[in-house]
This record gives sequence, C-alpha cells and structure tokens, in this order.
Amino acid sequence: MAGFTTERLLLCPYTKGDLDDLTSLCSDPLVQPLVIHDDIAPRSPKFRDRLHLSMERAAFAVIIRLKSTGEFMGQAMVTVTDTKISPEGSFAICLLPRFWNNGYGTEATHYIVDYSFRWFDLRRISLMVLSSNMRAITVYQKIGFRIEGRRWRFRWMSGRWDDIFLMCISYEEWAARELHWTFGADAVYHHIRPCSLCSRVFQPHYYLDSEYFQ
Repeated sequence: MAGFTTERLLLCPYTKGDLDDLTSLCSDPLVQPLVIHDDIAPRSPKFRDRLHLSMERAAFAVIIRLKSTGEFMGQAMVTVTDTKISPEGSFAICLLPRFWNNGYGTEATHYIVDYSFRWFDLRRISLMVLSSNMRAITVYQKIGFRIEGRRWRFRWMSGRWDDIFLMCISYEEWAARELHWTFGADAVYHHIRPCSLCSRVFQPHYYLDSEYFQ
C-alpha cells in the first residue's frame, strides 16, 4: 500500500475502492453535522459521485489508516487554487469519532500542511470550521492556523445558529514555526527569507537575520 507514513498513521492514495468507507464516514451522525458544505440529510446515490470528484480534483488527497492495523480512520485533502499572486491551498480533514481525542488529527494535519508548503509553492493554506467545533479549532491552532474571519449565523443546527470561522496559516508563519521546532526558540528571529539555493517548490533552508546564522 503505497503512500506516506507518520509515527502512527498511514496516508494512502485514494482509490474508488475507498468510496464505501468514505460514504460511511460522511454519513456518521456525529460527523455529518460538521461537514460544512453538506446538508444534514440522508445521503443520495449522487453523493458518492461528489465524493469521488472532490478526492480526484484535490492536489493532495489521502485515506488515513492506522499504521498498526491498516484500519480506515478518515480522509484529508488539500485543494489548490491559482491566484494572480501565487497558489493558495484549502485544507479539510475528517476522522471517524472513535479516533477523536487521541492526537491523530494533529499528527495528520501537521504532516499534510508541512508537505503542502514544501512541495506546492503555496502562499497560504486556509480552512473553514464551525465555531462550535472546539476540538478541531484547537488542533488547527496547535499547527499554527489563526482565525482570520467569521461568518455569522452560517448554519441552523440543534435548535440554534452556528457561525463559521475562516482560519489560515501563511507560508511565512509556517516557516517560522518549522524553524522554531527544528532549532529552538533562540534560533528564530524576526526576518525569514528563502535561501538562494532552494527552488520555489521546495525550500527547506532559510537565512535568518540572527547571530546563530551569520
């Protein structure tokens, strides 16, 4: 099973054979209210076609499996949109409820965001999340996403209105955090610029205006 691995996860390429698992995931009564762009209703046969197209069109789409057993856990994707300045990414992830609260979402999100900035030349990555979904918001903030905007009264759910947050992380914010994790807080300074040895697609090196790198 080709793909990528993290400490506890397998990030596998999507195939049509995954549609049954994906449909069950999106029909789960705890998951369905959190899927922002879908109505809370029984899934029609056309829903499978929509799932397939969304996974096929994504620049990075993976099926998340437990490394120790190969068990299906969920899915994640990054969709890339070209702008006049540079490409931007849109991130989404969804896990089965029995895998919540174990750090799996943080582990997968960190890997995918890191991979996307390194290989897709993105200016920023954004996402949308319901304001009541504090579990997801906490994960995204751990990775470095910040709340950039709010759309009030987005969805009527469980007898009340729920808002939606737009969250994002820029290339510069991601790069600063990666340097912090790699070299420690003392090595991070205010100004970061790509190293001249790096391509625009993959930029693992940086010059820092700091005594550590002069």
